Amino acid sequence: MRRRLFVTVIAGLLILASGLSAQKQAQMFLSLTSPDGKRVEGITPQDVTIIEDGAACKTIQVEAVDWPTKLQVLVGNGRSNTNPISPLRDGLTGFFEQIPDGVEMSMYTTSGSPRSVVRPTTDKQKLIDAVSRIGPDTNNCVFFGSLLEASERVDKEKTPSYPMIVTIGSNFSSAAVVERDYNKLQTTLFDHGIKTYVLMNVGSQSVMGGGAQIDIGITAAKIAGGIYEDFNSETRLATLLPEIGKHVAQSIALQSHQYRVTYEPCSKSTGANGVTTAVEVHKEGAVKLSLHGTQ
Repeated sequence: MRRRLFVTVIAGLLILASGLSAQKQAQMFLSLTSPDGKRVEGITPQDVTIIEDGAACKTIQVEAVDWPTKLQVLVGNGRSNTNPISPLRDGLTGFFEQIPDGVEMSMYTTSGSPRSVVRPTTDKQKLIDAVSRIGPDTNNCVFFGSLLEASERVDKEKTPSYPMIVTIGSNFSSAAVVERDYNKLQTTLFDHGIKTYVLMNVGSQSVMGGGAQIDIGITAAKIAGGIYEDFNSETRLATLLPEIGKHVAQSIALQSHQYRVTYEPCSKSTGANGVTTAVEVHKEGAVKLSLHGTQ
């Protein structure tokens, strides 16, 4: 069997307190797929070694994880993204068509008074049909506030899942952002591993606060390995949203092939740069490693 090695650098807190024993334990999520995209089955603790800062840690448990993906789509339907409206609608339709059947999704508009368009459902056709009900709003999109609300919805979830957010925003905004709320957003995105895709219209004239929306979007996308894309015209949404849909679909496929690895941390690093973490897998397959399982 060939030995596969995957290395990643994770900044911040890595060790998680576990109630299973008095000793501290940590968890990582491992995706191991065969060339045809299927999960490699039968992995045991003897097949996986987590390495922290060059030291091999003791693997305690390896378990297959089949959590559902839960996707929220936040649509900035303000004037900068809806003149004309057809590229946004066409793009959203193309986006949803890329998502596999059976994925729980919901959709919200974020301009003016943010509201729910489709509540969480696994019926993809309901999302596609609802796209035609999204209309232009003369107000600016509430980019930060809607993103914070979406993260809070994830925080209230009682059952394990892979949370994802796709948000369409604009730098045409004058909304002030309170530092306390911004810190809360970052913490929630990190703690739950919320993979966030941010599409930001930067073609409009920015007013006070517009640049902050861009910075927030870039940071939110980086926290759990999402994507930030800016665009200069609303017509780009017709092609950009289906492209993002393909990325989301690939991520969902990876998340459905994962193992949760529980191990005893062995790094003595306490520096601000975090811990260099690697994994050795004594099985054939393509390896991806993540802290929260959001691939």
